[in-house]
Amino acid sequence: MSPRTAYRPSTMHVAAKPETERCPWLEDATKLSLQHCQSLCELVAHTTAAAFAVPVGELASASRRSAYTAFVRQSAMYLAHVSCGLSFTDVGRAFGRDRTTAAHACRLVEDRRDEPEIDAVLASLENACIRLRHSLTEPVQR
Repeated sequence: MSPRTAYRPSTMHVAAKPETERCPWLEDATKLSLQHCQSLCELVAHTTAAAFAVPVGELASASRRSAYTAFVRQSAMYLAHVSCGLSFTDVGRAFGRDRTTAAHACRLVEDRRDEPEIDAVLASLENACIRLRHSLTEPVQR
């Protein structure tokens, strides 16, 4: 399998976080942290694709696609990094790209946030992704 097809949910690979970055309330931190990273990246991709009306499969495509689709993918990578606190390496792996591509995507999206319409959409998506992240990582209240 090529690295660019690694985004598919059944084959997505994200490196485990260092011990200091794991949630302390998780019982099996190594196993659950990896599962949470994968879940977070999938949720961010689906949320971003839905907000921009692009099929999520387009984000996982090995080719660049249209400029609009490329921006949506870059936005998803940016949100995974900013909202979920994932490293460029983790984000790149999750989207089947290199860590330098993830870093480049984040720089491009950050530059486009000067446009009010884009900033409003990204701010809304960022808040949604943060809420999703907390719902996955908070301990269950009994």
